[in-house]
Amino acid sequence: MKRWNWVEKAAFGAFLFWSAAGLIFTLLRTSPENVAHWPVPGWLASFVDLCLKTGDPILILLAFTNTHLHAARQWTPAAARRWALIVCAVAFAVETLGARTGFPFGSYRYTERFGPLLGVVPLTIPLAWHVVVTNALFVVRATERYLSRALEAAVVAVVCAGYDFILEPFATRAKHYWDWSAGEPPLQNYLAWFVISALLVWFFAPTHATRFPKDRRPLFLLGLTLLIFIAGR
Repeated sequence: MKRWNWVEKAAFGAFLFWSAAGLIFTLLRTSPENVAHWPVPGWLASFVDLCLKTGDPILILLAFTNTHLHAARQWTPAAARRWALIVCAVAFAVETLGARTGFPFGSYRYTERFGPLLGVVPLTIPLAWHVVVTNALFVVRATERYLSRALEAAVVAVVCAGYDFILEPFATRAKHYWDWSAGEPPLQNYLAWFVISALLVWFFAPTHATRFPKDRRPLFLLGLTLLIFIAGR
C-alpha cells in the first residue's frame, strides 16, 4: 500500500488525539461547570472548557478531513472533490427542507450547540453526512468487493441508518444538538437516512473499485466516533 504523505499522517494523528480526549472527557462526564473547580492553572481550565464547548464540531471537521484524504487516495482528488460536493450539497438541501417542513425525517429543529448555523442547519451537519456515507461505503467495499451496485447501495444504507440510530440518544438527550417535536426520533427518520444514503451511493459514488482496500481509516473514523456516542448515551 502506498505510504501516507505528511498531511495524511498529521490529519489522522490529530483525529486520534482529539477522539481520545473526547472519549476520556465523555467517560468522566466532564462538564464546563466541574472544570471551573479543578485545581489546575486558569489557562488550562480555560483550554479544557473551550475543548468541551467545541469538541464535537472539531471532531466532525477532523473526521471530514481524513475522510476526504482517504477518498482522494482511493479514487482521485478530482473524484473525491466531486463526491464531497454532491454529498454535502444534497445533505444541506435535505436537512434544510427537513428542519423547515418536517419532511423527510420528521419534525425537529437544530440548536446552536453543534456549530454555527447556515440558515437553520449547522455547518457541521453536511460534513457529518459525508463522513458517515463515505466511510460506510469504503467499509462495505473493503469487506464485500463483488456486490452489485444496487446491493452495495442497500448495504451502505443499512450501515448509515444504524449509525444514526446509535447517534440519536447522544445528540439529542445528552448534547441537545437538535430537538424532536415528538421527543423521540420517528421511524421515518431512519427510513429517510436509508433512502437518501442509498440513492447517493447508487447514483453518485465514483467507480466501484478501490485502490487500497486494506487501508483501515474508515473503520477508525466510524468506530471511534461511534464509541464516543455510545459512551455518552
